[in-house]
Amino acid sequence: MRLPALLACALGAALLPAADLLEANRDPAVAPTADFWRHANARWHAAHPLAADRASYYSYDWLDDLVRTDVLALHRELLAPGRDLTPAQRKIADFWRSALAFEAGSAELPAGVRAVLGRLDAAETPQQLLEIAAELSRAGGGSYVGLGADQDARNEHQVALLLWQSGLSLPEKSYYLGTEAEAKRVREAFPAHVARLLAHLGDAPERASAAARDILAFETRLAEVSRALEDLEDPEKNYHKLTIAELDALAPGLRWAEVLRRAGAPVTTHVVVGQPEFVTGLGKVLATTPAATVRDYLRFQAIASFADVLNGRTAADAFIFEGTVLSGARQQRRLEERALKIEDGAIGDLVGREYVARHFSPAQRERFRGVTENVRAVFAARLATNAWMDEATRAWAGRKLAAVKARVGYPDKWRPCEEAAIGPGRLADNLVAVHAWNLRREYARVGGEPEREEWGMRPYTVNAYYNPLNNEIVLPAAILSAPGYAGETLDDAVLYGYIATTIGHELTHGFDDSGRHYGATGRLEEGWSQATEAAFRTRCEKLIASYDREEPLPGMRVNGRLTLSENIADLGGVELALDAFLRTETYRSGRKIDGQTPLQRFFLAYAFSFAGQVRPETLAKQLRSDTHAPAAQRINVVLRHIDRFHEAFGTKPGDPMWLAPADRVRIW
Repeated sequence: MRLPALLACALGAALLPAADLLEANRDPAVAPTADFWRHANARWHAAHPLAADRASYYSYDWLDDLVRTDVLALHRELLAPGRDLTPAQRKIADFWRSALAFEAGSAELPAGVRAVLGRLDAAETPQQLLEIAAELSRAGGGSYVGLGADQDARNEHQVALLLWQSGLSLPEKSYYLGTEAEAKRVREAFPAHVARLLAHLGDAPERASAAARDILAFETRLAEVSRALEDLEDPEKNYHKLTIAELDALAPGLRWAEVLRRAGAPVTTHVVVGQPEFVTGLGKVLATTPAATVRDYLRFQAIASFADVLNGRTAADAFIFEGTVLSGARQQRRLEERALKIEDGAIGDLVGREYVARHFSPAQRERFRGVTENVRAVFAARLATNAWMDEATRAWAGRKLAAVKARVGYPDKWRPCEEAAIGPGRLADNLVAVHAWNLRREYARVGGEPEREEWGMRPYTVNAYYNPLNNEIVLPAAILSAPGYAGETLDDAVLYGYIATTIGHELTHGFDDSGRHYGATGRLEEGWSQATEAAFRTRCEKLIASYDREEPLPGMRVNGRLTLSENIADLGGVELALDAFLRTETYRSGRKIDGQTPLQRFFLAYAFSFAGQVRPETLAKQLRSDTHAPAAQRINVVLRHIDRFHEAFGTKPGDPMWLAPADRVRIW
């Protein structure tokens, strides 16, 4: 997944002509050979200081602001008096009314969640506590039961029931176990957060504080039996198809058939378990933790799952930890912006259909389909001559690349959210209704064919992704736009440096350290020979080392292994987009714009896709728990490995941006 950016003028300012676009944001005082990220973006950074309600602000947030303006206008149009609405538009209008009114509501949890909590006191044994946790998950609350349904990775024609590790409130297990100052800071602030939320369930301050300490200890024990993020990256090692009897055997005394039933799952003979040792560890933790502590944990998970949408007080109390402690923001975003985020996760397809009708033409879709095929073609050519792959592996990779489905702009099949029971009442009740509808729909597919046409993102989302199970790249309309410019007027340096790098990034995800384990049909399989695997690993280790040296915060380095998939995709995305750009008339002409050659402008456009600023708290969280490297490293480290970057800007030994040719990594 990649978050690229907007290429346009400042909000509210007059639009810059295309010739001034990149020049307006670069800082000539910073040498491109010293720090290319700052050279390309320093003037934009100066013009966009962090607002109090922002934990970070990147150029893609700027683009998102502009897209949000269009989406908000859409909502106001649907709420206009006397408007004759379709059933789908009525759903949007009713949901939007409930979202804008929630702050004045009560702190009462939805009825289904309250009913589960009402049965908590009767849960004493590990089995009973596991069953009640499953019921809470079904009702929309969080718990240590991570359960769902998706395509079976080893049988692309069937949906399977999946079980994975769950139950942690902090972003990653190292927050519970780490000895570094940042981990301690967050961990020490967590009990106060728990106590604040428990107070909304009626707990007196002293009781809430005592329960909070016990809950932290309980979650720490869950962290101890959970895999680290790096260990979740290998799909082969996180696939274990077990019978119900084999699942029971992982934690003697726990009977999962009844747990699955309580969670709403259908009767099935097998479950795909991601992390079997977590199931074993969970059994031991439940068996050796006082039942009262587990009950308090489940009560906290219930209120934490809904605090953001109950009323203004619960949302503000949740923000103290989630927004300020974890991310560094000083105040909440305004209500409309928070409402859009909530709506996106619930009925975004309904909104997306309305957005596309207004803001993304069929002509734009066709143009970017053409750009996508250009990038695919250069990737195919590179695969065909890849020297570190043997012939059989190259053939396998070629077949997979040819089979990648390119989804551009918007889905051809929309998720039928109209069937969810939504009204203008309480926001939390609407969210529970959507959750229940989604869960029923998800579980109804178990044993049958997966749904292959619906998207996991909305057309107005400024992002993109590769889905290995469906061997597809998804490029929403919003990420294919440059505000201030019609899609057909983008010049090639901007189009390929900004947009096509995203396309290449997503395509290469199908062949990175995780995606390569899946074949052309989405089946989990090994298509690489051992010799090719060894050659790939050698290159990966060099790339890992180049990121491990980076220290964005004092004492905190980039984790090159955790970020490997995204780093491979960043590097490959630039290489593929650059190859495609070299075939354009813009490049061949050599015509300079504002003193910059076409090649230089390509790299400036790419660098601007990661312009932005971030608070130290958010950056620290990213370094610990995000598979993406920080923005500066996604530019500077990547470009050090690109031969034509050094050609374009004349780097030499001793320059900070210099990397000796022998040390440069080329994977794709």
